Amino acid sequence: MGENLTQKTFKGFFWQFGGTIFQTFIQLGVLFILARLISKAEFGIVQSALVVVGLSQLLSQMGVGPAIVQKASLTSIHIRVASTISLMLSAAFFLIVFFCSGLLAVFFNMPELQNVLKVVAILFIIEGITTVSQSLLLREMKQKILVKISFISYLVGYGVVAVVLSYYGFGLWSLIIGQLMQSLLKCILSFIKCKHSIMPSFSKKETKELLYYGGGFTIAKLFNYLALQGDNIITGRYLGADALGVYSRAYSIMVKPVSLIGDSIDKALFPAMAARQNQHDRLVEAFVNGSKMISFLCIPISCVLIFSSKEIINVLLGSQWADTVIPLQILTAGLIFRMGYKMGDCLSRATGNVYSRAKRQFVYAVCVILGCYIGSHWGIIGVSFGTLFAVTMNYILMIHLSLDILKINWLYFLKRTFSELHIATLLALLFIAIISLTRQFIESDFMILLLSYGIYGIGVMVLFYYFSDKLSFLAILPFKGVLNKITKRS
Repeated sequence: MGENLTQKTFKGFFWQFGGTIFQTFIQLGVLFILARLISKAEFGIVQSALVVVGLSQLLSQMGVGPAIVQKASLTSIHIRVASTISLMLSAAFFLIVFFCSGLLAVFFNMPELQNVLKVVAILFIIEGITTVSQSLLLREMKQKILVKISFISYLVGYGVVAVVLSYYGFGLWSLIIGQLMQSLLKCILSFIKCKHSIMPSFSKKETKELLYYGGGFTIAKLFNYLALQGDNIITGRYLGADALGVYSRAYSIMVKPVSLIGDSIDKALFPAMAARQNQHDRLVEAFVNGSKMISFLCIPISCVLIFSSKEIINVLLGSQWADTVIPLQILTAGLIFRMGYKMGDCLSRATGNVYSRAKRQFVYAVCVILGCYIGSHWGIIGVSFGTLFAVTMNYILMIHLSLDILKINWLYFLKRTFSELHIATLLALLFIAIISLTRQFIESDFMILLLSYGIYGIGVMVLFYYFSDKLSFLAILPFKGVLNKITKRS
């Protein structure tokens, strides 16, 4: 059973990781096109709508999806009850957002937001149907199917639809319709791949079990969502749609590595940790090795994004988005903390410590809102610094919770996590040298990125070739064996 679970975890991680890499390139391509067809203000309005809808969706699900994944013994009654709860709450929040759209538009000082919210609210119904199917697939560790569904729904539903409509002048509505089509396609494909009963059902026992865990999860997720969106709320409310459009594009580029690495690890390890929640030693090793891998990767990735941010913005968005560069650099400086906290987040959910997690997420949300509000007096640069402060505090809080759960101390954690810091630093310095040299001879931003990333990629492969035996965290991953084979063949 242990070996089988381990294999599923490995496969889940690499399907999630590989799928996310591929989808990231598609997303960047879509962003490249849309940034030239849609204005900053339109991006800002849509972002404000998605903030409202995302928050309401969180409340409307009451954590039934994660409760399904975490529950040790799941019955058909649990599934039917979860579907009922999800659909009822989703319908309720659809009505709330629809009829409160005018008030929300006044709060954000964006009159255009009212009609947008009325249409976007349809997402509640769609996501309410999707939740259980997606959660059952995740529980069964069928990341391969989940990745395919995510990719197809984004490419066809959002990418094609949004680009085509924006080309024909639909403006912000191209983004809205694209989002709706993406969610609808995801809903249909998920249900096809995970057929389950959607017949309404109510059972006091099963409802109590699901809502106890789901309630704690939702409270924590609510605070976390307020923290993740607090910067957008403050920016939109006090700095306007244009500023929000700029800030949200910087954030969307920064968060790509988080989705690529952090979210991939989370989706693979959460069900695996949940299955091993009573195996202390294996939990410790999984947590420490996962944290080590994240910290090792984040240092060079942060360096790459910070030192090539100007070229990235010019190539992806165009020179008219030049004011996005500095916010991107500031946000990227906190990448190690933003990804690192995910290991603690994953562990707390897997072990059922959802209420302890909720307390820390509350502090995180307060830090974001206060930090960004104070920072807003200095524009989006100040907001970016406020976000950086809050992310750092959240990392400290979540790691502290994890150490309490695992009964290990800070010294042990820091020694294990940052034991390969010198190699990560070497990778970072290597990129600084490469891009500095490239800029001396080439003027084209695209060619600078192409040559710098290409040369750097080769350099990283060489260093991994020589240092693979010293990177102990690679032992938890299948590609350790691949590296060994390459070494032997050479």
